[in-house]
Order: sequence, then C-alpha cells, then structure tokens
Amino acid sequence: MNPRLDRLQPYPFERLRRLFADLQPPTDGEPIALSIGEPRHALPDFVEPVLRASLQGFNHYPTTRGEPALRETIAAWLQRRFDLANVDAERQILPVSGTREALFAIAQAVVADKPGARVLMPNPFYQIYEGAALLAGAEPAFYDLAPENGYLPDFSAIDAATWEGVQLVYICNPGNPAGACMSEAAMQDLIRLAERHDFIIAADECYSEIYHPDAEPPAGLLGAAARMGNTTFERCIVFHSLSKRSNLPGLRSGFVAGNAELLGSFALYRTYHGCTLPPPTQAVSRAAWSDEAHVAENRALY
Repeated sequence: MNPRLDRLQPYPFERLRRLFADLQPPTDGEPIALSIGEPRHALPDFVEPVLRASLQGFNHYPTTRGEPALRETIAAWLQRRFDLANVDAERQILPVSGTREALFAIAQAVVADKPGARVLMPNPFYQIYEGAALLAGAEPAFYDLAPENGYLPDFSAIDAATWEGVQLVYICNPGNPAGACMSEAAMQDLIRLAERHDFIIAADECYSEIYHPDAEPPAGLLGAAARMGNTTFERCIVFHSLSKRSNLPGLRSGFVAGNAELLGSFALYRTYHGCTLPPPTQAVSRAAWSDEAHVAENRALY
C-alpha cells in the first residue's frame, strides 16, 4: 500500500459519527446537521424538466473537458460575475465532478515530489487540502486565520524559510468556517508573492455566491489578477461549485478556471484520472449557471 496513506488524519465526519454513536437524538423534531454544511433549501424548479429532457445523454461517454456549450456558459458567468473582459471557454475552463475532488487532484497534478516541497493552507482548514498535500508527497504548512485579524490571512507573517519550498497555496474565499472575505488588493499581494516565490494559487471560491443581499459580492482571484494586468491568470486557478450556490450538492458539479497552460496540464492529469460529468449533469449545470434568479432567492432565504 502507498505508505503516505498512513499519514492521513481520520476524516472529521467519521470521528463525529463515533462521538455520536451512543447518543439518542430527540424525537420531537427533525435535526439539522450543522456538521456537513448541507443545503436545506429546495432544488431550483428547472432541474427536473432539464434532467428529464437530457436522459438520452447517458448513452454517450462524456469527455474530460466537457461539452463546449457548458464551458461557454461558465465562461459567460465568470465574465459577468467577476467583471472579466474575456475568458477562453476552450482553454481556461474545465468542468469537474464537484470541487472536492478537484481541490484534491490539483495538488497531485502540480506538486513536484522533491525534498522540502510544501503546500500552504489556512488553519482552520478543509481537510481535503491537507490530505492532498500529503498524498502528493509534500508537507502541509499552515497560515492562521486568527480572530484578532478578522479571520483573514496575513501572508506577511510567513517567514522566508517557509516560502522557500512552497509550490501550492490554498485559499478559501469566502473563508470556511469563519466566512471572512479577502479583498481584491489582498489577493493581488498574494499573486505578487506567487511571482516572487514561484508557487501556484488554488482559490476555493465555492461560497462566493452566499452573501448578504445588501452587501457587495466577494472578490475573486481571477478578477484580482486581471485588474493588476495579469490577464492570462498566470499562477492562478479558481474552483466553483453548484452545491451551495444552487442547492445541488448531490449533482457533484463544479468547474475550475484559470491559466490556460496550467489547465492544459490539469486536463491531461484528469484524462487518466477519469472523472467526467455525465451529459445530463452537464445539461442541468448549464441551466444552473445560466440562471441568477434562484441564486438571489437562495441568498434571501439564508
């Protein structure tokens, strides 16, 4: 067996199940699982008719890169949402089977397995980041999200010795679990650090559409890059999902977007990895990324 598997921590939900094993929940109400972050709102109305109309798609093998129509829909959404002049649907978009698997896979694709390799991630953190680093042959390193700093990262506090081996930096924006949002200027500072220290930024932006209806939408890494002149998104890759945005966690649908060269290598990795979206899933995804009314309703409910 791969000896790196022995370094993985028990997954939190397994530990939680063990803690709950001897507990008897009350029977006078339906529990809400605060542990897993599962949406409780209804599916968008368009899901069932779109799914029914696309069932014949199960007769076909999906491609790694997904259907052009889905990539074009995602590119148009990114341009609208983050005020981007141009996103190349052919070379800068890759649909994925939920961002959890993609956040793990990116480390396997980009980390060079060599002495001193590090992957930097937030603390507290999504455990996938740590497992991805360990199984890629890198050491996890952490930056604290402290209350005295508004639960925002302070990359200036990281010493030169730590930066030396960093190949990949995970950020989560808005942050999970505290919900703090990095500014566009802060992300631009991180991009400058990436240029200086030669690492890739993986921005987990899965919660980007859950914000107060009266607030400004959270900034995104691609918008930050473009507005500092990095229009090819060098060293930048973002991850988005329909799970929270559209109440569709069971659909297992999201996308990664960013630098074309980076996405090309990631697509090669994923061709062998074998994770693709079934055509009916792509049809529902296309409808979801095309519609903002259900997203606004979802925000209001939250």
